Amino acid sequence: MEKRRFGLFTFAVAGMVSLAWCSSGGAAVDLQLKLAKGKTYYERTSVEQHITQTIMNQQQVTDITLGMGAKLDVLDVDGAGNMRIRYTFTWCMAKQGGPMGAVSYDSAQQATPPAGMEMLAALVNQNYTAKLSPKGKVLDVNGVEQMKAAVQKKLPPGAEAGPMGNLAAAFLEKQGLKESMESLTAVYPDKPVELGQSWTEKRLLTTGFGRIEESKWTLQKREAGVATIGLTAAIRSNPDAPPMDVQGMKLTFNVSGTEEATIRIAEATGLIQMEQGRQLVKGEIKVGESAQAQPMMVIPVVFDTNSKVEMSDKPLETATK
Repeated sequence: MEKRRFGLFTFAVAGMVSLAWCSSGGAAVDLQLKLAKGKTYYERTSVEQHITQTIMNQQQVTDITLGMGAKLDVLDVDGAGNMRIRYTFTWCMAKQGGPMGAVSYDSAQQATPPAGMEMLAALVNQNYTAKLSPKGKVLDVNGVEQMKAAVQKKLPPGAEAGPMGNLAAAFLEKQGLKESMESLTAVYPDKPVELGQSWTEKRLLTTGFGRIEESKWTLQKREAGVATIGLTAAIRSNPDAPPMDVQGMKLTFNVSGTEEATIRIAEATGLIQMEQGRQLVKGEIKVGESAQAQPMMVIPVVFDTNSKVEMSDKPLETATK
């Protein structure tokens, strides 16, 4: 499942701002991304997902942990404030435990990845560029095909198969990168907001399984130049989306759920310092030879996901705790 809050592609806070911002707590604040050319930021993302499925009356539990590190170099800023950023993957780790056994990998500690982790490991040191607007919208993504070719050159035969291969593949498609980035960066209101005010957006997502997300952000607090925003979202399958193709089978999702998160943004720069949240999605997956045919199997499923993204203008520790 393509997790909305992978959030692997956003920005770190440039530094502390004056405490004088506290005195403006009752005024409206205009939150925008304002990155300076030549700056470098660092990002660390962690996602823990607990998946419960019932297959042939037997409950199966799978736990997946994913960690990613990235370096973000601001290459250019145009007259409209649009920023061209080079994203370089610097670290990855993954753990998976379930009915098929356990496997783990940490690029900071292991030179050779275990079977099933090769594609994820091959992302380390690869890069692409993206152009973002001051409102966090992704205007363009470049270098994805070159990155994909470089990753594939590192892979042994058959390494793209399996859950972790499917997960890594989402980072090698332009649409997947765009959706993942915007899910975290496109959080800014269209106009200045005061404490307690909210803004909303509805998005149609295609990566993983097709779904509709309706998000609401509320400015909850302003302190020491940092704005705290609460996010609530309703998530449901898109009935018009095509099924997911997995090893020749068609998977049709009928799920719904919610997400809650807290976001901290530096008011002076609009940079996201931290986002931490939980997503709970439940429903069923229909498995068949085609979307129109009678399903061969209907699998009740629960996705319980906790995620955290941290950013800094200094390198972040990426070793597994």
